Order: sequence, then C-alpha cells, then structure tokens
Amino acid sequence: MGLTEQLTQRASQDTPDPHNQRREVQAVFAETVNNFKLFYQAVIEGGFSQSRLLSQIINGLSDVAGLNNYQTEAMIFNTRFQQHPFAIALCESTLEVQFIYKLAIKYNLPIRVRAGGHDHEGECSGSNTILIDVSRIKHFSYNSCSEVATIGAGYRFYQLTPKLAECGRMIAHGTCATVGLTGFIQGGGWGPWTRKYGMCCEHLVAATVVLGNGEVVEVSESCEPEILWALRGGGGMSWGIVTELKVKTFELPDEIHRFEVIWNTLSKSKKGSYEPLCQRPTLEILKAWEDAIQATDTPDLLGTNLKINAIAESADNCALPYDKLYHPCTMYGYWQGTEQAMRDFIDQTFGPIKNNAAKPKITYAKVGGKVKLKGKAKGRGAPTYSYDHTLLSNWARESLADQDIPLHHDLQKQKQAFTPDYDAPAPHKITSKLVNQTGLSERGYQQLLMSLTSPLIQANNPSVGLFSYVTLGAIVGDFYHSLKEECNALGVSFPYRDCLYTIQYQTWWNESVKDKLELQNNTVYVDTNRAMDWISASRSTEIDGAYGAFISFKDASIPTPIYFQQNYERLVKIKKSYIMDDYNHLRTRKTII
Repeated sequence: MGLTEQLTQRASQDTPDPHNQRREVQAVFAETVNNFKLFYQAVIEGGFSQSRLLSQIINGLSDVAGLNNYQTEAMIFNTRFQQHPFAIALCESTLEVQFIYKLAIKYNLPIRVRAGGHDHEGECSGSNTILIDVSRIKHFSYNSCSEVATIGAGYRFYQLTPKLAECGRMIAHGTCATVGLTGFIQGGGWGPWTRKYGMCCEHLVAATVVLGNGEVVEVSESCEPEILWALRGGGGMSWGIVTELKVKTFELPDEIHRFEVIWNTLSKSKKGSYEPLCQRPTLEILKAWEDAIQATDTPDLLGTNLKINAIAESADNCALPYDKLYHPCTMYGYWQGTEQAMRDFIDQTFGPIKNNAAKPKITYAKVGGKVKLKGKAKGRGAPTYSYDHTLLSNWARESLADQDIPLHHDLQKQKQAFTPDYDAPAPHKITSKLVNQTGLSERGYQQLLMSLTSPLIQANNPSVGLFSYVTLGAIVGDFYHSLKEECNALGVSFPYRDCLYTIQYQTWWNESVKDKLELQNNTVYVDTNRAMDWISASRSTEIDGAYGAFISFKDASIPTPIYFQQNYERLVKIKKSYIMDDYNHLRTRKTII
C-alpha cells in the first residue's frame, strides 16, 4: 500500500489516533528525505563536482580545525541563525545554477539562494533546503564605451572595488565590505555614495536571471523590462536567481577622504559603567546633520550617516526634557575634495565652539583618488587610482578590542583611525523606518530620542560587548535633488526615493574573537534578551514624520507590504505574470508573495 492510500485510510477513521497523526507527518518528511537522496544522486550523475555539493554526510576537510567543509560553508553573516540545509551547491556558472535549481524543483525540494549571506533574518539559507550558493560566479569586465561593468553574482564589495578602481571607475557600493552585490542591489543599495549617485539600483541596466520554471532570461530595458524594474529594489529572490549584473559606473574622484565627527563619547564612570560625556545635546547634533544632508550646496559630501547610541534610562536623565539628552553620536562622512575643504565643511556644519571641552573629536584619512606617478612613468596612459579598503570598514557597527578602552578613545592616538574589520559575522537583530520628505516634527524628534533612552538598555552593556544604537543613513542629496525622469522612464521599484534618510535600529553582541570563544559563559548573554526587547519596542514606536521599513534592513516581524509601499501591488503582479513560478519555489518569509 502506498503513502497516499495509507493516509486516505487513516483519514477515514472516525476517531483520530494521535500516534498515527504524528506518524503521518513523519511519513511526509521521510518522503522529502528520500527525494533529497534521489536529488543528490541525480546531481552527481549529471556531472556536478561532488567536492562542491556538500551535505552533512558527504563533505570534505576544511581549513578550519575541527570543522568539515559543510559546517564552514553553512555559516551565514547573522550567527544568531544556525541553518542546516540538505545540501550546499557551490555553483560556478549560470548553467550550474539552472541545473541544480531544475533538479531541486523536480524532486519537490525547497531552495534558498546565497551570494554574500548578509540577510539579517537568515533567509539566505534554511534547514532542510537545497542552498544554491552563487559566491563562486566571479567574472568581470568593463566596457569603456558604455561605462558599464559586467559583474558575476558572487562578488562582494571588497573583491569588486579593486577591479573597478583599476579602470578608474566605481559603483554606488555599500558600507560593509563583505556584502554581496546581488542582494544589495535588489534591496535598493544604500551606501556612502548615495547623496551623489543615489541608490545602487538606480544604475542596474541588465541582468541574467534563472526564472521560476528554470529557464534563463537576459533582462534589460528592452527585454523583460518589468523584471528589471523589480530587480531595482524589489527585494531578493522573488524575481529569480540572479547570476550576472550589468551596472553603470562613474569616474572615481581625484581625492577622497573619510571622516568621523564624534560627540558625547562614552566614558567610564566611577560605577564602572560607560556614560556619555555631556558635550552637546543630541537634538542639536541631529538637526545640524539634517541641515547638512538637505543642503543644495554640499556636492562634495558624497554620503554620510549619523550613529546615535542608545543609553540606559536612569534617575539622572529620566526627568530631563528630550532636548537636553546626551547620547554618543558619530557622524561618518565621505568627502570628495581636499582635506582643508572637508575641515571647513565640518566647522560650518557644527559651528565654531569656544569651549574646548565641548568640541567634537575629529578623525579622518585620505582613502582614495588618483595616484601621482613619478619619473618616467609620469604621463603614460590612463591615470592610476587607489581605493583603500578603509572606505569599507565598520561604518555602522562598533567593535570592542579591549573591554577597558572607552569607545573611540584609542582612535585619537592614530592618524589612520579606520582599521577595517570587514564586518565579521556576529549575532544581531535590526529593524528600520524612513523619514519622509517633510522631515520629523518636534514630536517626532522627541519620540526618536526617547526610544534611545530606555530602561531596556543597561549602562554596562558596552563593557561586555553589547551595542544598541541607530544609524541614520542620508538619502537626500544632489542625485535626488536633480532627478528628472521622463514620463516613460522605467524607474526603480525602491519606494523611498523622496525620503530624507533611513533610521536603522540595531543591536549587536559578542563581536570579538575572545567573546566568541567564551560561548555561553560570556557575560554578554545576561542582557541580550533585554536588548532584543528594545528592538521590538523600537519597531512599534511611533515617530511622527517616519514611516515604512527598508527591506535591506530586514525584520521578519514587519508585514511585507510595508517594505514596498506604493509599489507592492505592481510587484505582486510581476511575480505572478513574468517570473514563471507557478508553485512559488522562489519564496522565503519576506519575498513578495
């Protein structure tokens, strides 16, 4: 008797047997496990390299002592999630992706797709799935006539930016060096170039995609333009498996500086906890930063974000008005031009201060631009560019090298302050909102700052490696000020082009190697639950003048339509009409359907 007949016979029983009901569910899973065995056999018989098809049973040695290849490849960026796929297929071409995907759906196995692995909710992988990893698809070329770079889906920014710099070109990349371009551009693509060049999705001109039926299609503005529109900020995976991107580039500036302006630094109190210095009220810093990003005469400020640390609510600050609160604040800036012009901009933005104790700490470094050639090499060929990886260091994260060193204190001793950490994987939780084009009301300012002064934050959190804060990422700037599209232009599906900036609530912990080795014995775990509760409270906090959520800062608790706003219904129609995915194989919790 087959499985179907057994289930039909049991269903006809008048009185359900709980034991049999449990067995019925297990029988379905047993069929899935058997299908995986058939899938694995078919993949190997089809010529796919067994060394690149990893499973919990069949794998090879890795270069990490104590772990096999499957275990090392299974890790994703947010280490709060531990996924266990049936198999990890390390694909090296579009044809291999197509082959693996077709076999997976033939055997009715769920799939996940991973490039950089930075999905904050872990949706780039999954237990009991076939994980299609495209990180080894790394071909690159640049067309100087069209100024378009053709980029394999496996590139991460720290691998891609040197290749672009060799051509004297760049794309509007992000701030984290290990993010994969493919997921980044489908999420919209905010980064340190946004004020000058917009979101990265604005520059996507074509892509190669494996659709839901397993067929490969080349999309562009003249071929399947609806799919291209969806890829420009409509979220990952919904639109097929992307294996190649064509992105319009721009010329690298002659001189690039990266800087930090630091207020209200954390200082160790007599009680042993970290508390902010009272240099300048947070509200004043926030408003000055807002004025700078909205200005129409700051073209050399390519991009910026403002980080504001959450602080513990205490007897000292709970009675203070919101405009008298002090939070540690750091403005990160990305400057095109000379060092002097950059320093003049900082002075103008925050105003001259006579009291030395109240002056911000400023660190900066030249991190890119044209290289001056010497001797006989001078004047030969195209100019040479440098593009330092410090442009991709930890903009929106904090790392604690020593528990006894207050935040940023050690940076003052270094001329080159930005040692890149390449954003090593770490457990975390985030959520987000965006500020509309009219900005926050006074009530909105109060709501934002009060959400950052919380009884859920503990004063000693930084000392044990637990950090909770917001990063405000500037969207408004020259690009969107001057954006004038024709009425028939394709546009982008990213729905927040007219917003001023993003609000990204974050909590991270256990970032140093020392802390990771301590595992569950680390004192950081005492307060992580409260920090996670702070994220939940922040998600539901009303901030007058803010709305929506940014899909790249994914929070699975936010309903999907909120991420895509006015474009949601069109995106649903595109998924149903063009992606040829009748059984919705291309799905995760936060895909469009």
